[in-house]
Amino acid sequence: MRLISIFLLACATIAARAELAPRAWGDSYVPKSPPPARHLLVVPLHGLGADERIALTCLQGLLAREQPRLWLLRTEQDRFWLDRHKAGGFIEDYEIVTNWPALFRTFAGACHGAIVPDTKFYRGELLAVNVAACEDAIVASPELAQRLGLSVKLDLRDRFTNYVDGLRWVWKQYRTKLNPQLCDFRSPGLLLHGTFDYSYEFRALMFWIAGKKDGEKPGANPAEEKKAVAELLAEMRPNGVCVGFPAGGEHEGIGEPPGVELLSRHGYALVCNNHEANCSFLSGVRVERFAKAAQPPAPKLERDKIYIALALSDGDNEILWPGFFKQYFDHPAFGTFPLAFGMGPALRELQPGVAAWYFEHATPTTEFISDVSGAGYMQPDHFGEKCADRAQVWTDFLGWTARLMQATGMQTIRTVGGSDENVARFAAALPFCHSIFADMGRYSGRSGITNLTYSLAGGMPVFRSVTSWRYGKDGFLREIREQVGAQRPAFVNGFVHCWTFKMDDLAKIYAQRDPDMIFVTPAQLAALYRQSLARP
Repeated sequence: MRLISIFLLACATIAARAELAPRAWGDSYVPKSPPPARHLLVVPLHGLGADERIALTCLQGLLAREQPRLWLLRTEQDRFWLDRHKAGGFIEDYEIVTNWPALFRTFAGACHGAIVPDTKFYRGELLAVNVAACEDAIVASPELAQRLGLSVKLDLRDRFTNYVDGLRWVWKQYRTKLNPQLCDFRSPGLLLHGTFDYSYEFRALMFWIAGKKDGEKPGANPAEEKKAVAELLAEMRPNGVCVGFPAGGEHEGIGEPPGVELLSRHGYALVCNNHEANCSFLSGVRVERFAKAAQPPAPKLERDKIYIALALSDGDNEILWPGFFKQYFDHPAFGTFPLAFGMGPALRELQPGVAAWYFEHATPTTEFISDVSGAGYMQPDHFGEKCADRAQVWTDFLGWTARLMQATGMQTIRTVGGSDENVARFAAALPFCHSIFADMGRYSGRSGITNLTYSLAGGMPVFRSVTSWRYGKDGFLREIREQVGAQRPAFVNGFVHCWTFKMDDLAKIYAQRDPDMIFVTPAQLAALYRQSLARP
């Protein structure tokens, strides 16, 4: 206990003295576009070919560097948020563009020609998008370039025999133009849907490490690709951000845990937006303050009860907020029982207009908590291992986490596991928190409630996750009973896996609760736990 006390004091001292290192793009955790144009041009993508979508997305990202002007319309979800941003006053109006090829002539002064991709091997288009971003150009075949009135600036056909050679060439050729602190795990298939405008805009290095399945495609070599990406990350500025996601379909890509571990070791955190469109526009919106209804105080402590805070994952997934989580908010049962949503606090900068809608529609017993591990998704036990100044990388990451959480009113954070030493790092850097909600899924270490709910030396409560999804939808309350045993009062971090539990399932859990179970918010759980420590 004394060692943890000394560690906490040291962390607090470092945090108090250190200043955040400057970012490559300014005073924000992720890059933010300029404020969007008041009159927006909207291009429906339905019926367009893959090459046409890629060209339009290049143009969208290119124009956004000066001012976001284009909105690419793929789904009704895109239509909802377009209208929402108009209703919110972020734009005045918009115009549907049917003659989209004419846009390349309208903005001919911004487009410096076409980059022809090599489509004969896997991820040839991905290499071309990197080149186009650095050359202020458009990815297009010779035929499409002619249709759009673009001259061919660079033809990449037959230049490389495999992806690793191409990736190394891109880095060597454009290292000084690429963003030194931003990269993108970009699935090749998602190029076709218009989701890379943000990375194009800020010249993020876009790459993809093949997995077991796509590693058999032409030009792929998973082992060499992982090695090459590790080398490039080591040469980039630490404490950076990676957008996108390292996993595609089954066995496509390096996979989530290995990909996040690779990034974490080099001091990079993942902000998941792999198939979120129009980020070049969304990040340009400014929302100074997020307001929600005040949360009621905790109920009176009863020492024979089990107190449960439902904490839903995977809110660091920026792609889930435009549609997935809205299903929970639109459900008739929403607001009838306490429910916490994990939210990546970088949402405040990347999609502030979207985040504002959720804060406006939250009920008094809705709480937003920081998901997962803070400013971005990282593995605490590996974070910064490969960095020369690991302490500074931690200080910067926790500093940004504190800024983002306070700006959104978040008062607890869910870490991806983490030793007590690393959990103590978070507690020392986030003294405004009421608690730490540790773990994604049931704590896999020592068993017993004494190891699942405890206080750090400085008094910060830690609630290790009691539940997982191993028993399926009907095993939630059973797992709580197993974990708390005879301990009373008991205080439960009720981790709820969003891919398993829908709103109907959560409402069923609440309806089937036992008489000695009381559902509360995380803030109320922390207050009740602190009360329980006092002598009756």
